[in-house]
Amino acid sequence: MTRILWRGGGIIHVVAFGAILVSLSPLRAQVSTPPSGSPVDTGYVVYNESPISLPLGIGLRVPVYNRVDGLALPWGPEISLAGDRIHIDPTVTYRSHIGKFDPFLAADLRSLSGIEIEIAGGRGTFTNDGWIRSGLLNSLATIGVGSDARNYFRADRGWAMISKEIAVRMLTLTPGIGARTENDWSTGVPIVHTTAPWSIFGKDASLKMRRPNPSVTRGHVSSALGRLLAAYENAGVKASFYGTVERAFDAPPTPRGIESAGVVVSNASGDFTQLTLDGTAGFPTFRTQRFDFRGHAVLTPGDVAPPQRFAYLGGAGTLATVDLLALGGDRLFYVQGEYSVPIETVQLPSVGNPIVSLRYAAGAAGVGELPDLIQNLGIGVGVRLLKVEYHIDPNFKKTSFTHKNAFTVSLSLEM
Repeated sequence: MTRILWRGGGIIHVVAFGAILVSLSPLRAQVSTPPSGSPVDTGYVVYNESPISLPLGIGLRVPVYNRVDGLALPWGPEISLAGDRIHIDPTVTYRSHIGKFDPFLAADLRSLSGIEIEIAGGRGTFTNDGWIRSGLLNSLATIGVGSDARNYFRADRGWAMISKEIAVRMLTLTPGIGARTENDWSTGVPIVHTTAPWSIFGKDASLKMRRPNPSVTRGHVSSALGRLLAAYENAGVKASFYGTVERAFDAPPTPRGIESAGVVVSNASGDFTQLTLDGTAGFPTFRTQRFDFRGHAVLTPGDVAPPQRFAYLGGAGTLATVDLLALGGDRLFYVQGEYSVPIETVQLPSVGNPIVSLRYAAGAAGVGELPDLIQNLGIGVGVRLLKVEYHIDPNFKKTSFTHKNAFTVSLSLEM
């Protein structure tokens, strides 16, 4: 502590943590310094951090890999202002297989009262199937075994959303409203093809890396949006919900119609309304056992939506006895329940207890209407990160894309 002595008896004590105690007498000051060799008190130092930062030190973001773009590598700085209440995120993404550089800008503004404004726009490759697997898991499955559980389209897209976070005990609700406009076009190849990005396995498989990517209707879609996020956590019980409603008042028409289950459906005006609902829940049951639920639904009451609003089912992430994303449309329903039983008497090095799981899944997807549900029953054995499962379809009806049983190997990044 440095002591400043004022002539006239006043003393100012400058404390190491920045507090200043003053007995004021406004005369000239004389500073007493510590004797030579005494330790220097560095006190409290304020560092003014730059509002601009480079993720990973050079601006690179987490890359993704898929059968349409190949390697998608984003780069850009992050800008934080006003005590991190304003976050600006400009990026340019290089997509190796299609040879494109896509610019994108996202801005997030948060008030002290919990109101948030999101504004974003740019060019990119988009999907409606991100709920099946995370981007990282889908990338690992694609580059490893050629299993890409997403379909894609390209778009110039911009949107704005205003939301408000409301906390009620253990429940957090975040409702929001906004608008979006976009110009969409197809990407990839809509038929089985011979050109695909590289993968370790599955590069030449027609149901993997060479799997067709469905075409979309080219044109603009302008919509009003509503959104609700909810999260609950208490005493080991976790639940989340994500719901959106889109009312499109300017979309490309489908005058020639789309055939679904032998019925031709059409939407000459292009207008449509679509709801997307996604939820998860999990809770402990007896001892270390637990039950986990997952559900996803896409509802399009009235006129059919264009193909850029279709969602898909099939494959290890949803219905294992159905070919990868073989079911699709603007109507989709999927539920899954899994009961997990750790074998407590067995303790394996590094990975802990083996886990036996029982799984039930049911789902369907179609255009204009929802067909009969396909059901799967499964049993699995796994350890941390890895699980092997065997699935059967108890109501099996043979088609070109369904099977009576299936084995799957799945990876989990949850520790």
